[in-house]
Amino acid sequence: MTEDQKAAKAAQEEAAKEKEAELAAYFGGRSETPGADVASDKANVPVKKENFESKLARYQSEGFKVAVVFNSGSVRTKEVAPSSTTSASSQLTLSGSLPSMKNDLMPLVEGFAATMNETFSTDVFEIVDLKNIPYKESKFGKVDDWATTKYKMVVTYSATPLYDYTLSGGKYAAKLTVNLSVVATEFVNEKKGVKMKYPIRAGNLGYYQSAEWESENEPGFKTIDELHTAVNPPSEADLLAELQKEQAANMDKFIEKRKK
Repeated sequence: MTEDQKAAKAAQEEAAKEKEAELAAYFGGRSETPGADVASDKANVPVKKENFESKLARYQSEGFKVAVVFNSGSVRTKEVAPSSTTSASSQLTLSGSLPSMKNDLMPLVEGFAATMNETFSTDVFEIVDLKNIPYKESKFGKVDDWATTKYKMVVTYSATPLYDYTLSGGKYAAKLTVNLSVVATEFVNEKKGVKMKYPIRAGNLGYYQSAEWESENEPGFKTIDELHTAVNPPSEADLLAELQKEQAANMDKFIEKRKK
């Protein structure tokens, strides 16, 4: 195993431990019983050949809501693919992580929810704090129990910042990338119970990459903090502004697909 592979393995193990801790915190303090403000035992029964716009109108009339959940974890270097082998171009990983940009990027999610409500003449899209959502035990462990709430559809909005750090042709290079995407899951009542459907499987809302840092010499980075300093990405405010432009440029196409 090369030094780069050892570093990648150590970074992946550290990330796994962090994800385990995040999962424990994710369900911490939450109840298995929905609170009165979110509980609903009313069945979500779709109409045949119901399109997305009609579904939202039905939600409005039946008192259902669409939960918008923001997903944006700690910032790390891009992981090495499992099949990656030594080659002329290598993906490099570093230990440690940077804090989540969730608070800084929240205006993106607020803008998304507001635009969806305005476009479809509704108020069903709500940004949800998961602390108010019950969980249940399953064969996979604890999972969110959306089916017992008024939120019959969950839109997960993901902002994924990563540092892409590579060695190619003897040159070291790095940049910050951020991908914006949404996936929607609907909880539908059928004779055999609740079934999950996916009205939005992959919605691209934008992509950003910073100016690339390069070096022909081994930089000796040991942590992502050192890489972050070298890349010197834009400030949180400037990054948000760039991502808001990206999202605005992609929303029309995203909405057009939902109207078909």
